[in-house]
Amino acid sequence: MRKVLLLNGSHKSTKSYTMIIAEQFASGLIEYDPETVIETVDLIRKNINACTGCHSCWTTTPGECVFQDDMTELFHQYEEADIVIWATPLYHYGISSAMKKFMERTQPALLPFIDNEGRGTYGHPFRNPEKMQNKKHVLISTCGFPSKKNNYEGVEEQFNNLFGKDKWEKIICVEGELLGIHQLDNLTGPYLDLVKIAGKEYGESLSISPKIREGLAKPFVETPTYLQTTNLSWGVDDTRMKDSDGGLIAWNYMKEVQAAFNPKIRPKMNAVLQIDFTDIKERYQLVIKDETCTLLRNDFARETTAISITLTTLERILEGKIDAAQSLLEKKYAVVGDMRVFNAFLDGLFGPVNLNPDKKKRLVPISFKNTPYWFFVAMCPWIFCFLFANYNSLIGVVIPMMISGILCGIKRGTDLVYFERATLLTFSLLSLMVVTFGSDYQGNTFAIIGYFALALIWVISTLKTVPLTADYTHYFNGRNALKNVLFLRTNRLLCYIWSLVFLAQAGLALWLNTTLLINFAAIIPILLSIPTFAFSLWFLKWYPSEMAKPK
Repeated sequence: MRKVLLLNGSHKSTKSYTMIIAEQFASGLIEYDPETVIETVDLIRKNINACTGCHSCWTTTPGECVFQDDMTELFHQYEEADIVIWATPLYHYGISSAMKKFMERTQPALLPFIDNEGRGTYGHPFRNPEKMQNKKHVLISTCGFPSKKNNYEGVEEQFNNLFGKDKWEKIICVEGELLGIHQLDNLTGPYLDLVKIAGKEYGESLSISPKIREGLAKPFVETPTYLQTTNLSWGVDDTRMKDSDGGLIAWNYMKEVQAAFNPKIRPKMNAVLQIDFTDIKERYQLVIKDETCTLLRNDFARETTAISITLTTLERILEGKIDAAQSLLEKKYAVVGDMRVFNAFLDGLFGPVNLNPDKKKRLVPISFKNTPYWFFVAMCPWIFCFLFANYNSLIGVVIPMMISGILCGIKRGTDLVYFERATLLTFSLLSLMVVTFGSDYQGNTFAIIGYFALALIWVISTLKTVPLTADYTHYFNGRNALKNVLFLRTNRLLCYIWSLVFLAQAGLALWLNTTLLINFAAIIPILLSIPTFAFSLWFLKWYPSEMAKPK
């Protein structure tokens, strides 16, 4: 069982950006070896006196400090640890004062004697070499600079002096301030995933591979973009800048929004997103072209999509504090124009957006079976039943059951959705009825039952978190569609409409079954689906746009 001592040297305690990285690294260690024991110490909360250089730990009380404070227990933990993780932000080109106090108070681990270590260097030997010589050390640090050059040399040399050159590991995260910006999770998230991999590697080999090291050394964004964003984040005017905000209230904030632009959300998108702030009466445009984003405050282009919103509401949406789709339904803001651009916004075009419900459908690989067009394939058993049940009830029911079984076999497991499972269950029950009572009923009877079954299946789906049609149409609406309450409401209404249509088809089939058109009683009602399908395509575009408009 491996013991790990994780030292948090940040004065921000649990809100430390450095600890975000350190905890990811620790989770990688645990993933490699679940029996790993990690003791986290928040140094700022501990009573640790500063070393006074009295050397009593070398002379009067060998191996023990004269101060009886929290360091007494911490020193014991330090000695017993197999791995020590030193998590400290860069404070004024060095480690934090809390970390420095702890580091100085580890002097009792050394003997007072000075040894010649070769190459003109000298040092103190360990008091308990069996505990200290094989101890592994990892430095994890963040800084606000876009580069570690001319910033970390002092820290690295200090660790070299204490633990030996190239005998300790490090993760130094530049542009660390971005870890605290929720809108940039799309940039920082992959980095944190890489940190976890580094932790897993270190757990296995007590080192980090060059490839992972290289990835961890990269900045989140290009330096000019970072400087623009971080310099604005202080909320202090730079009087040296000639390019002022022109008296605009939201100008600096909109530059942060521009900096959060993520072209990977919609590659090759060309659009103009206009933001009209209704409270401060300011207008801005985000011009997206060639995977870059330009912010305009005048000389506007023709907008593709316009959002009318208060500055506070936009801030709360991009900070993830309110549900973007629910707020739209509540008319807290309005959208006009191309809803595809708005869907890209919800998908995180300018940073992650909070959407509910929290239950997120598993994303599946894109293939034909995972596209909206699979719905037409899923309808094949029903169409076959309506076409042939009157002529041969056994063929009209059993073959659809077989087709449905094959389709479910193609998708399998979690790729299967509600409608496909319900179809297989329905035709399995109908096949059982045909085998048991088939000779007592006309073939149209089973087709009419099929129409009623469709109505029941579709209306039941409106009670689910994800209504039936949403399982297919969400592929048209971005990766966050299934968490978008407006999208879900649109599809829920559509399912109600279709269930009424299926009831009408069942009623029409019942009536035709009493007329001279009895042989076509199950087929003719299918024609009602054609205008309903056309209506559905229109409704899927019209309803969200209508709900997004201002009152």
